[in-house]
Amino acid sequence: MRLGWAGRRRQDCKRGSRLISTCPLPACRRPHPAQGLLQVVGPGRSAHRLVAMTRDPSGAAARSLPPGVQVVGGDLDDPRSLQPALAGVSAVYCHALSKDGATADPQELVRARHLAAAARDAGVQLVLYNSSGGRGCGYGISQMEQKHQVEDVLAAALPTVALQATLFMEELWKRYTRPGILAGTFTWSTPSDKPLQLVAARDLGLAAGTLLADGGGVEVPGSGLRAIELAGDALSPAQMCEAFSKVQGIPVKHRRAPAWPFWFLARDVFRISRFLTERGYRADVAACRAQFPGLLTFNDFLVSTSWADPSRTFEDGIAFSESKLPSTGGKSLSG
Repeated sequence: MRLGWAGRRRQDCKRGSRLISTCPLPACRRPHPAQGLLQVVGPGRSAHRLVAMTRDPSGAAARSLPPGVQVVGGDLDDPRSLQPALAGVSAVYCHALSKDGATADPQELVRARHLAAAARDAGVQLVLYNSSGGRGCGYGISQMEQKHQVEDVLAAALPTVALQATLFMEELWKRYTRPGILAGTFTWSTPSDKPLQLVAARDLGLAAGTLLADGGGVEVPGSGLRAIELAGDALSPAQMCEAFSKVQGIPVKHRRAPAWPFWFLARDVFRISRFLTERGYRADVAACRAQFPGLLTFNDFLVSTSWADPSRTFEDGIAFSESKLPSTGGKSLSG
């Protein structure tokens, strides 16, 4: 996915550079993007030194990190705490600025401004930000549009790579979807034959790590923003049912539910359904898989998360089995 922008510039993160992964929430339960990042640039896998920033350096998220990752305190709601945390940092990977919610959280933009100003003042060379695909689609999806505003806030301050997610595979683990699938019915509001582009949340971190690995440069256009729409697979609901059936050992059928009730219950969900039905994401799946070895296919995701085990729940946290994950190929394709 080498895109030929005019006036682009290369942001170098030399071997031994100090990188930081930000997790602004006080308790990030199983932060999947961080897992993907660690798979590529974690201790013993890269010459970079990885630092994790969290509001609570003694909390569960910090304790779950492997030895060799430095933990520092920093709160994106408290700009004064960011300067010491960012001191000496070459690149920032920001994988969240708000919690999941039915609509956009205005505080997400406030935190983006705090991070942009602090990173610029600290001399950070590059920010990688987990965003959303579908930029400019015109469907009025508040969460999607606000993430694109965050991209602009960051890029106005310093070179930024927006890792734009397609539909997260993890969404299917949630309690409004997975129990029915395990019982044999995939209730979903888009057409059975309309492909959905999919990505595992873990793989946004893997993509960030790949771009930074082994001291390679990351090319950013003159505008300051490089956007990469990410997908590891593309399957229709009917094809997803085949994958569910394979791992569960029972037939699974797609039932297309009407989307209109969401207009009254959760308007962004209604708009997302329309977007997926009428337009959809536009990632180049083959290019993504070539540039980022180790991206999960949908079947990889189901197998590596033990999807068919009914004792596991989304609320308990999705755990990936390292032995079932594909290899990253040991190859950096940054820049």
